[in-house]
Amino acid sequence: MDTHESIAAIQATYPSLRERHPLLMASAVLPTAPVKEVARLVFDRAQRFRSSIAFWAHPLCGKSSCIYALQKLAPVQYPGSAFVIYEPSSKDAAAEGALIEDLLSVIDYEPRVLRSLAGKRDQLMRALYALSVAGRHLFLVVDEAQNLHAKDLGWLKRIVNWLNTHEVKVTVVLFGQSQLCTMHQQFMAEMPDLTIRFMAELVEFRSLQDPADLRVVLKSCDDETEYPRGSGWSYTQYLWPNAHATGFRLASCATDLYDAFRSQSAGAVDQEGISMQWVAEALMLVGQDGEGSDTEGMTISREVWERAILDSGYRSRTPAALAATAMGRRRTQSSP
Repeated sequence: MDTHESIAAIQATYPSLRERHPLLMASAVLPTAPVKEVARLVFDRAQRFRSSIAFWAHPLCGKSSCIYALQKLAPVQYPGSAFVIYEPSSKDAAAEGALIEDLLSVIDYEPRVLRSLAGKRDQLMRALYALSVAGRHLFLVVDEAQNLHAKDLGWLKRIVNWLNTHEVKVTVVLFGQSQLCTMHQQFMAEMPDLTIRFMAELVEFRSLQDPADLRVVLKSCDDETEYPRGSGWSYTQYLWPNAHATGFRLASCATDLYDAFRSQSAGAVDQEGISMQWVAEALMLVGQDGEGSDTEGMTISREVWERAILDSGYRSRTPAALAATAMGRRRTQSSP
């Protein structure tokens, strides 16, 4: 299929598919530099028989997208592995029975849950074993981990130990907000052995910090994505087929996009970084106008990006103070 045929084929799908494009729905999961760093750390630790790592982030930094990306990557890196995401609710007191029932619900356990605590515990451990036995590996991700109680870690330890004795590797990954740092200190005083077991490594999950970070995101739209599935068309090619055919790539907009965010934040991005949510909103708004502006030699000016950022409501955000500082970046770069 030559270039003109490809353009025509893409445009023919617009009435039924264009509005559901992941960028136009602000739902795309893109491999940002911070996500790639997290994946590297998690999958490096996952080589061990028993491992854990914890990440903290300010709100809207994109940790939910990061978890989803890990869920997609885990079976590629570790075929046959199971991936379980547990989000504890905020509660005044811990209860092992509630923890077990929540986990059984998360994995869609169908048999009748037994009434006794010992029975429930046995059901959960055997169900997790059944999920992970094919690859002999379980990834247990705890989102909003700042809601965990100290006792929860003890109950999780029992589950991990049981799976280990049945020759299943377990990688525990905690994601939480900044309160996780305070919780880490408190737990260390109450039960240091469990804290070291699950949160020995507490790493900041940072925002996008500079044009290079944005270029990674935008380049993935150019080269590492596909829509519709099986088409071979990248996100950029699908939205701007004429411009793409003559060399337009979103990655070339990284500096203008960063400068636009910097301008609209009055320079605050130098300290707080840029949350992936706002990049997704800007891409959505620019993409919505893409069909009308898709011409040979098209460019997206900084002014266009600034208008999209303004329309996204970015100025009314609540800045996450120091969401990603230069010091945070140096710590990440020096991680083993």
